[in-house]
Amino acid sequence: MAAARVAFEAKVDGREVWCSVSLDALNDHFGNSGTSSHDLLSAFEGGRVQIEDAARRALERNHGQSVELEPSDFKTSRSM
Repeated sequence: MAAARVAFEAKVDGREVWCSVSLDALNDHFGNSGTSSHDLLSAFEGGRVQIEDAARRALERNHGQSVELEPSDFKTSRSM
């Protein structure tokens, strides 16, 4: 079984880059407790600003390559 993730697109220099956030990150940082599509999308929408900020930081670090966000990508954003 594939790991549950929510995929989304980011624009980098005018091109679309696929990004995703893991189920673990949604559970640990955005209050998700289910595995249905509705649960995952609700948690994603609730944390969209923080998720997009984390994706932006990761895209800057990896020069615009596809990003798969995990719980560790959100630890520093909470401490600021």
